[in-house]
Amino acid sequence: MKVLLVGSGAREHALAWKLSQSKVVTELLFWPGSAAINRLGKAFQAEDETWQGLAKAAASEKIDFVVVGPEQPLAEGFADLCRQEKIPVFGPQQRAAALESSKEFAKETMKAAGIPTAGYQVVGDFDECEAVALNMLARTGGAVIKASGLAAGKGVFVCQSEDDVRNGIHRLKTSMAQAAERIVVEEVLKGRECSFFCFVGEQGANPLGFAVDFKRLKDGDEGPNTGGMGCYTPVPWLPEDASEQVMSKVVQPLIAELKQQDVEYSGCLYVGLMWGEAGPSVVEFNVRLGDPEAQALAIHDSRDWGQMIASQLGLLERYEPQMEQVARQTVAIVMASEGYPYEKPKQEVQALPSDLFSHKGIDQAVFGASVQADGEVLKPGAGRVLTVVQAGSTFKKARSQAYHEVRTLAEQWPYAQFRNDIALRVADDS
Repeated sequence: MKVLLVGSGAREHALAWKLSQSKVVTELLFWPGSAAINRLGKAFQAEDETWQGLAKAAASEKIDFVVVGPEQPLAEGFADLCRQEKIPVFGPQQRAAALESSKEFAKETMKAAGIPTAGYQVVGDFDECEAVALNMLARTGGAVIKASGLAAGKGVFVCQSEDDVRNGIHRLKTSMAQAAERIVVEEVLKGRECSFFCFVGEQGANPLGFAVDFKRLKDGDEGPNTGGMGCYTPVPWLPEDASEQVMSKVVQPLIAELKQQDVEYSGCLYVGLMWGEAGPSVVEFNVRLGDPEAQALAIHDSRDWGQMIASQLGLLERYEPQMEQVARQTVAIVMASEGYPYEKPKQEVQALPSDLFSHKGIDQAVFGASVQADGEVLKPGAGRVLTVVQAGSTFKKARSQAYHEVRTLAEQWPYAQFRNDIALRVADDS
């Protein structure tokens, strides 16, 4: 099958890597692609680079199906345009994509479906947000302030003090005012945080598994929120029936509620969870794979994602192999540019190794995001640049090997930012 992958980040690099190995994918094209991704296939050309133009170009090129990596095209209705052109697309329609692009809609949908989540209030301006958050802080000892719109993973502020509330609101005002036209103020959930991923479509939901990611920039969960600085999978501290619990309490009620709204969900579903004494409560929904969780899952999961996706789109008979239950743990570590997440790098860019994306077997890979090609020379750009992923027989071994690779790369790129404590706790416990 001829497949078009939309996106350019490390998540899409991981998707491209999985699709390039699929038995059913014969030709792989990318838009807009990147210096890292384009090594696995061909760049897709579209004269009109609007979403409508891209959908029409895909129809002209007789693309068998489209896979959408990031959330922005989905929020802007690209999947709907593909379906209008009769192209199967793995990514939810715009109304369903509002689960991520509108936290207000997500909370209303959870409430209607009876899905466990934190108590909340929606506000329409910063003054009201401050009043509601300070009141919640006084009553409960904490408050979470969330921009309702898309904010690249940086629009959530967990507040334990009045200063936290005011600093969070200041950041919303100055860095993401459009995303914060509506604001959700939530109670703080208690428990341990993790995420659950599944592919959803005509065959129901195929679980991909759980992961724990590290959102703060610095060690010890200090510093600002980021798009994610690392993760690990699987999650050994969850109960054995964790997947069944999430499916029955969250995923199935969500899909049923969307059907009540005449919305059929097709694509990846990312469920951000807080696991407490009573089980899972939903922190957020995203309508795509996580980044860096996708990179870790791509290495960890040996199944054919191309077949899984084509099956969910109704292009193949049911493909539902069980994930291999092997003693295998996976750690992903993100390397970001100097100044991330709010400033551009000031230092001169260093060259990266030319063989950076040569995958070294099935247990180790480096996936690229903001990587620039200057001829044959690869250089780091601004933002999150690389994700180093390593699987091993224990978290301790996987973590040790991943950090060896990270520190080797840092010798050539001394201004890189990365955390030193990704998966440290779970490695010590294993």
